[in-house]
This record gives sequence, structure tokens and C-alpha cells, in this order.
Amino acid sequence: MNIIGTSLAALQTLDGYRQSFLSTVLWEPHLKAVCNSHGWDCGLIVPGKPGTFPTFLVDGNRVIKFFGPLFNGETCWQVEQKAASLLSAFPHVSIPKILASGDLEREPGWRYLVFETIPGVSIGEVYDRLTFEEKLSLVRWLGGWLPDLHRLSPREGSSLPKLSERLVHGWFADRWKTDSARWPNHLAAQVECYIIEHASFLQSDCESFIHADLTQDHIIGDVNNGTWTTLGVIDFGDARLGNLYYELAALHLDLFGCDKRLLAAFLEAYGLPFDPDFSRKAMVTSLLHQFDVIGYLFTWNPELQTVRSLDELADRLWKIGE
Repeated sequence: MNIIGTSLAALQTLDGYRQSFLSTVLWEPHLKAVCNSHGWDCGLIVPGKPGTFPTFLVDGNRVIKFFGPLFNGETCWQVEQKAASLLSAFPHVSIPKILASGDLEREPGWRYLVFETIPGVSIGEVYDRLTFEEKLSLVRWLGGWLPDLHRLSPREGSSLPKLSERLVHGWFADRWKTDSARWPNHLAAQVECYIIEHASFLQSDCESFIHADLTQDHIIGDVNNGTWTTLGVIDFGDARLGNLYYELAALHLDLFGCDKRLLAAFLEAYGLPFDPDFSRKAMVTSLLHQFDVIGYLFTWNPELQTVRSLDELADRLWKIGE
């Protein structure tokens, strides 16, 4: 369905996007047009958490997410729908149902999806209130749930994005021009050679279905008397065919807060055999994640700025028992 609204020209550049992509003033006409076209009211509008794409909660019971020309919006729009279809009967955890989809007329390249809401809060909103035992319980649950997710078989010929060794060149070099600003210069200078040296660790022949962005924002649940219960997993727009190491980039560096005790518990629950190259595989794959999942760590933990090599950083972040 095509929707007419107010110009989104301000979102055509990165600077404009950063300043306005969650502006309710900008988006209200579009949100009302989407709702009206599907026969829904549009009263209370609440911006979602800052992420890749503009997302809004409407009247507490619908989530409307817009996908634009930047950040591979068209691909993510398609992937969200493919993932929802694939996961429609997936057990153990709720996935938001897609209620509607369409295009924004007169806004080339802009599409939308409307999701049902999963009641609850993101674990990131309550993470500091949870005991270590509660976090450990969640990690072990994830270790049991994710193997089932990773064994899902997309239909033959699936066009889901795939981790590939071609990322070593081209796309990565372009991205690194901006991402490296958050890194210490001496480590940033080592990245390209490190990736080339360890390219064989990418396991680009693996084709597991992975969420690829399991951060604290995307695990939804409830806390009662200090006990966390997982109710759902959201945002499959970055889902792809890949391997556990790509999944671990968001899991360990965001959801687990880099706590190696949680990482060890997860790997045990997942059933990953011991691998002497684990830390190198995890490091090189996280360097090629579509988001810079490492750069913020140098501010979060300034001690990491003193690390002299990427091998040393790999051990600090990923080596179990240290």
C-alpha cells in the first residue's frame, strides 16, 4: 500500500538522519497515514530506542518501523519479512507478528512494516538490576535456544545476506574510513592486515540462520521479584546466513557486557567444542560485523586503549579463563 506524507528529504544525508530520524514532528503525518490506511487510530506516538531505522510505538499496541535509502533499508525490509515467515511456527519464544507492510508514496525508497507488540521491557532497561545468577540463567537459556534457531533451514535459493570473504576488501575499507575514528590509532592501523591474515577463520561456507544483532535492546521480557523471564526476541532486520561467531559479536560484546564468565556458560550450554583458535575466530569475525561492535569499548573500558596488538585485544575480549 502506498502512503502519502511529509517530505523526508532531511533524512537523505547521514547528518540529517542522525538529527531527525526519530523526530515525531517529522514522522507524525506518515504514522497517521499508515494507520488510517489500515483502519487504525493513531493517538499516542512514542519514539523507539535509537537504532538503525526509525521505529515508533503507536497507542501502545503497534510498532511501526520505516526503512529508507540509507543502511540497506530495502534489504532489511525484505529480510524482516522473510524472517517473520520462517519463524512463524518457531517454538520457545515469541517473535513479533507483522500486521502490515507498504511503501511511502512520493518518498522514493521508503517502506514500512507494522508489528504487533510484545509486552515487556528490553533486558537493557533492567540489566543493572539483575543478579549475576539471573544473567547466568538467561545466558544458559540462550545457549539452549540458539542452536534450534541456527538449525532452521531457509528455503532453497534464499536471498538472505551471507557472510562472505569478499568483505575483506571493498565494503570493509569504505566503512573503516568512519568507524576507525573510535579506535586508538595504533590498533586501527593493524586491522586490515589482521583480517587478511586470519581470513580463513571467517568460515564463510557456514549457512546457519542467525539473528546477527542480539543486543540488550532486542531481548524482551519481564522482571518479577528480581526474576527475569524472556518473552520474545525482536528486530530480525539484520538476520542472515552465517555462523555462531558472527552471532557472538553482539551477544558477548553487548548483551553479556564482555563478561567472560557469561561467555563460557553460553558456549557450554550451546555445546561448542573447545577450539584453540576460538579467540582469533571471534575477533576477526567481529571486526567484519556490519556494525562497529568494538569501537565503543575503548570508551567504555579505557584500559583497552593500552592494548598494543589485535592479538592481545582478542585475548582480552574473547579468551576464556583470562
